Amino acid sequence: MDTFALIDLAAIGILLIAAFVHGAFGFGFPLVATPLLVLLMDMRAAVLLTLLPTIAINLVSIATERRWLEALRRFWPIPVFTMVGSLIGTRILLSVDPEPFKLLLALVLIVFLILQRTRGDGPEHRIPHWGLALLGLGMGLLAGLVNVFSPIVVAFALYTRMHPALMVATFNLSFITSKSGQLTGFALQDALDPTLIQLALWALPAVLTVLWIGIRVRRRLDEETYRRWLNRALWAIAVVLILDSV
Repeated sequence: MDTFALIDLAAIGILLIAAFVHGAFGFGFPLVATPLLVLLMDMRAAVLLTLLPTIAINLVSIATERRWLEALRRFWPIPVFTMVGSLIGTRILLSVDPEPFKLLLALVLIVFLILQRTRGDGPEHRIPHWGLALLGLGMGLLAGLVNVFSPIVVAFALYTRMHPALMVATFNLSFITSKSGQLTGFALQDALDPTLIQLALWALPAVLTVLWIGIRVRRRLDEETYRRWLNRALWAIAVVLILDSV
């Protein structure tokens, strides 16, 4: 078996692990897949390989959400400007050397891990539409550059104390629009590698199957124990990315 075949198998394995985590927690596909993939390939290839599976996973998630229409009505500037930001971020990613973005991704993971340890309570804070637009733009820029905007999501959720179901619906919509912006950015730069697209499509049925298994496991899982092990794994990935960047 040649080196490229081994890399493809390893990449598919990473996609399946990330899909299981997403099913078990309701989030996490790009958060887990991207830092692991950049240990095998450059950031551009890692982002492109995750685009179609992420869109499919979030379409499934939206289909199971009951409050996505309310989320769209109240928070529409977030997904709209996430698409704009991701398009800008993708054009930057494709225009410069992507190697330094490994370090940025590691920092994003660390900020996420620190922020999610904080808990917020109290009444929900309302944000004006211009504030939601800036939030969406920032999320999109991070999505375009490193394929992850979880720290902004966590910070926003902690500040606004919005209902968890409404937050999940809002950010599932934002994931869809951010991936649409990224795909558009790759297409405009003629950077849609057919080999990676084919690999993503080939892996998609298995990814969705493992996602379903993760959703089933979620109902029986000791979430705190699993979340603790996931956080440890993400800390380890962040350290490896930093060491690989210096």
